[in-house]
Amino acid sequence: MPRPMTVIDATISALASRRDDIVSRLELLRRRVRIHLFVAGFARVFAEAVALALLSLLIDRWLRLGVPLRVLLLLAALGWLAWETWIHIIEPLRMELDPVDLAAAVDRSDGSRKSVLAPRVATVLELPQLLAGDLAPSPSMVTRAVEHAHDSLKGVNFLERLDHKRFNYQLGAIAGLVIFCMIFVLAAPATAGLWARRWFAGSGQPWPQRTYLTVAGLEGGKIVVPRGEPFVLRAGVKEASESPEAVSIRLREGRGSRINGQMTKFAAGDFRYDVPPIQQPMSLEIWGGDDEQGPFEIEPVDRPRINKLELISQHPTEAKPTSHLFTGQEADLSFLPKTKLELVLEANVAIAQALVKSGGKDAPQLRQVDERHFSCSWVHEKAVSMEIELTGKRAGLTSLPTPVSIGLKVDQAPRAMLSYTGVRQRITPMARIPLTISARDDYGVVKLDLASKSEALDPDKKVQTTATTQPLYGPVKPPKELEVQMKQPFEVTALKLLPGALLSLNAIAEDDRYLGAQIGASRPASFRIVAPEELFKEILLRQQGERAKFRKAIDQAQKIRDGLNTVTAETAVQMARDHRTIQRESMRIATSLAESITEMRLNQLGSDEAYDMMDKNVLKPLADMNEKLMNPQRDALESLKVDDSAKVADAAGRQEQIIARMNEIMKQMSQWDSFVDVLNQLNEIIRLQEKAKGQTDELKNKRIEGVFESETAPATRATPATQPATVPAPAK
Repeated sequence: MPRPMTVIDATISALASRRDDIVSRLELLRRRVRIHLFVAGFARVFAEAVALALLSLLIDRWLRLGVPLRVLLLLAALGWLAWETWIHIIEPLRMELDPVDLAAAVDRSDGSRKSVLAPRVATVLELPQLLAGDLAPSPSMVTRAVEHAHDSLKGVNFLERLDHKRFNYQLGAIAGLVIFCMIFVLAAPATAGLWARRWFAGSGQPWPQRTYLTVAGLEGGKIVVPRGEPFVLRAGVKEASESPEAVSIRLREGRGSRINGQMTKFAAGDFRYDVPPIQQPMSLEIWGGDDEQGPFEIEPVDRPRINKLELISQHPTEAKPTSHLFTGQEADLSFLPKTKLELVLEANVAIAQALVKSGGKDAPQLRQVDERHFSCSWVHEKAVSMEIELTGKRAGLTSLPTPVSIGLKVDQAPRAMLSYTGVRQRITPMARIPLTISARDDYGVVKLDLASKSEALDPDKKVQTTATTQPLYGPVKPPKELEVQMKQPFEVTALKLLPGALLSLNAIAEDDRYLGAQIGASRPASFRIVAPEELFKEILLRQQGERAKFRKAIDQAQKIRDGLNTVTAETAVQMARDHRTIQRESMRIATSLAESITEMRLNQLGSDEAYDMMDKNVLKPLADMNEKLMNPQRDALESLKVDDSAKVADAAGRQEQIIARMNEIMKQMSQWDSFVDVLNQLNEIIRLQEKAKGQTDELKNKRIEGVFESETAPATRATPATQPATVPAPAK
């Protein structure tokens, strides 16, 4: 049977005052707990903030962090402090502290476990609520339990359960940190202010230091260097700054790996590092002592250079200008005087200035066409040698001096050459001299002549000189041929020279130089005119000498024949060597005889029968012997094997044929000599007869002239040596 509601309500109302008393006491505890949690969290976060500030000060002072890294570390520290604030301050303050849970927390904080508060608090706060249920316990029992629990809690001071000692420590820590920060700021305001500006204002002001490094060429955080060229990075120190013992370097080209190195110390405050050629930007930083520089950038730029040199030339004799592309020092680039020249250069980058150096005061000066093109012009009168230096507009780099050499071409005088064949320097008055005449000129041959000069003694023993000129080529204007060559026979007969005269021939060439024509002459070819019989005798003596040498060759051939009968390996080699000597001598003799016949023909000595006889009976047999006998015998002797009797016999038979052929040729030489001797005697007889006949006719004519001479003529007169000194006067 359910209890009456009035009894339950009265019981709950009676116990409410006890519940409110416990709740009010626990509410005060809750506020105190929140204060403790806040102080504990704030002390932790504040300590971490101070620790981070000190750490940032030490690290920044030690490593001298750059602005980007400082900003990154500051954001990381603020993020960490925000996280710590959330975890240790905001999250604890947001906790919903239920009275029972709060009592349980107090129990957990009491390590002695002498009195447990949470069950008794739960009895006072939660047991009366059970009376409102369908299965409510006995109100009297609930009342006694609540009163008992409440009475037991009356003497409990919840606030005493808090860790006041720790709370005081935390407050002391906060106060100590605040005092420490204040003392630090008051003691080192410059350091604190600089730290604040570097970390919170992004200032680049460096920390006070003993060493202040400087980098040569560093402007705006960048060093400009020539691309692809090695350079020396130089570091120094500012005045009144302490020089470090060593300076380290770290560099990185593009996205490559970092390279650490040590700069070379040349002197106190002078450190250098050889940087290899670079093609792309490089980041670099150096540090030494208590200072550092960087990272800064090394930017490679193209050094100014001449990409194109063009020379435009026009000589007054040329109808239009000519363009030449060159590098500045071509050895063959030279021009004639009065040539108009224009030099145009093109640079690879924009140029601020182009200077002509080492060219003298008369050197042409460059004028700027645009930012990459320059030009200069002049009339060429002398060789030009200068150096051109370019200064880039972007980085102010100067180019390597580019030498430019333009030579002065001298229009050389024409070169004439004269040569002759077939005759020697002694010729007959009837000689015919085959000449080869040539002329060369660097700009063309206008005219080529053959000049002859003869010197002879007159009856008074005085030298008479006669000069003639024979045109061979030209004049041709403008000249078209740089070289003229022709074969021209010279007839001595036309000059009617007597034996003893001296004949000189030379070629004369003329060019078409703009400043005046030039003449070039060849070396003269001199000839002595001799009597035909005298020259004929010289030629015959030379032929007789060759015949004697041919006779010795026959003797050598006979020795080879005799040696083949008892041939050995050693003698076979010597016989092959001797045979080659005989063969060379035979061909030399044939050549000498052929030249003598040619000389006789050109000097009109002998007759056609004599020439044909020598050609048919001597020269042709010598050639046939060499081809049909000498060559096979040479091959046979060189490959002869003494144990091969057949080949030895064959070589011996061929050697007999050679000797027989040589004896036959020797016989023909003797017959030709006899034939020529007889022919010469006949010619001499004919010549003497003609001379006698001429003298007789001359005497006869002079006597006839004396018969018809006037009476008033003197009794005596000069007469030739062959005429009597006195001639009788004719009868009246």
